[in-house]
Amino acid sequence: MAAATSALCSNPAVRKEWRELTDTEKAEYLRAAVCLRELPKAKYAEIDAVTTRMDDLVYTHYALNTEIHFVATFLPWHRWYVKLHEDLLRTECGFNGTQPYWDWSIEADAKDMPNSPLFDPVTGFGGNGKSTGSNEPGFQRCVVDGPFANTNLTLGMGWPNLNDPGDRLHCFTRAFNGGEGNDENGDLIIGDMQSSAYNSKVMNTIYGFEKFSEMANMLEGLPHAQIHSIIFGDMGPATSPNEPLFFLHHGNVDRAWAKWQGRNATRLADYSGFQDRNKVIAASINDAMPILELDDTEPIVRDYMDIQGGPLCYTYSSM
Repeated sequence: MAAATSALCSNPAVRKEWRELTDTEKAEYLRAAVCLRELPKAKYAEIDAVTTRMDDLVYTHYALNTEIHFVATFLPWHRWYVKLHEDLLRTECGFNGTQPYWDWSIEADAKDMPNSPLFDPVTGFGGNGKSTGSNEPGFQRCVVDGPFANTNLTLGMGWPNLNDPGDRLHCFTRAFNGGEGNDENGDLIIGDMQSSAYNSKVMNTIYGFEKFSEMANMLEGLPHAQIHSIIFGDMGPATSPNEPLFFLHHGNVDRAWAKWQGRNATRLADYSGFQDRNKVIAASINDAMPILELDDTEPIVRDYMDIQGGPLCYTYSSM
């Protein structure tokens, strides 16, 4: 999907933090993100649960879960995936901007994640899931405000209850939590949503690692996984691209990797680890990355090591 750009990348597109966008730019991104969820699928004809263009992406991420998480390819694969999403917004939904990112360390440093402007119902992605009073499974806790609360956006892929495998129709949901269980009323304790797991101190520790494998392991295991857990709902299972914040979250994960690389030739080529969770098959920068039907050609890790090289030509507003 992604068109090749000049290897020189003389004029990289700039991905901005959500707060840096104008209200008009925010509205345009949200429009395009909703659009992708309303288009019919183009892949996976045999998978009944895949019905929308967004489902094409969700299913791929879900089906490849163990091949793209807690293995070496986590960072380059998601770099490719976020770029593909950005390209689809442009080619299929008329988007003219760039993929924004969400620097969640800003909320973490302020210990104010529940009040993040990204959860604004008008200029953001809507807030926490709310009890609807419905007795229908899958529709008992829903995001009721913001651009993704529309009932026409009922989700067919996945199921937010991790204890019940399989696909079930459900509303878009979130379950903000601080990882501290429930209060005396049975409600999730939100607190500061584990801000100490993704604040600037954590990020500076990540930037201080010398080797890719050490940096990547902590980046995926602490701030990355924690953001999925504290938002939860549709952000929790392997169908997490159902959550529109997924792509801003992974934009920031990608930014952290790019910041660590720092235009340094050694780090731009530093890639190691294993292809599998059993740590049997050593990873190589020449590995092809699995994508199922999502694109025509499997991307190669080496082509996604540099955000200003190969098929990529972008940077971040803050590095």
